[in-house]
Amino acid sequence: MSLGGAGPGTVVQVKSAGRLLLLAGAAGLALSVLLPWVTVKGLSLSLDLDVLGAEITPGSKTVAGVETSAWPFCVGVAVLVLVLTLLNVARKLLAVVGLLVTAAGGALLYYCAHVIDIETSDNGPIARAIADALVDSSTGPGPPLILASGIAILAGALMS
Repeated sequence: MSLGGAGPGTVVQVKSAGRLLLLAGAAGLALSVLLPWVTVKGLSLSLDLDVLGAEITPGSKTVAGVETSAWPFCVGVAVLVLVLTLLNVARKLLAVVGLLVTAAGGALLYYCAHVIDIETSDNGPIARAIADALVDSSTGPGPPLILASGIAILAGALMS
């Protein structure tokens, strides 16, 4: 008599989907370091992007993940997720890693979206107004991919 519950085949499918999400999250995290993270355009202004570990000189500049001090951590976490997924161990650790990558991706996305305001906040209201008028920034595909990768890692860990 069947009680309408999930059969063994359904459990295997969910675990396989979880592993695929983990692998996709690891791949996305590794790929994110090759993509642009932020582009700053405008008149001569020098910004030191402390959080990213990069510096933007006058004119227009796009900062990719490999130009930051964060890329080794991204690649290292991607390798850790890949190895733990292939060994099929440490699901709780993978869930914590997914949560941390999601939080870091969200924080990085916020930073890249507001980089001009954040980096000129100590310069006073006049300098900040000038920077707002003369400089523009846009977020590249790297930070959203890190956020999506963290969500995929978290969801995959919970499903596997």
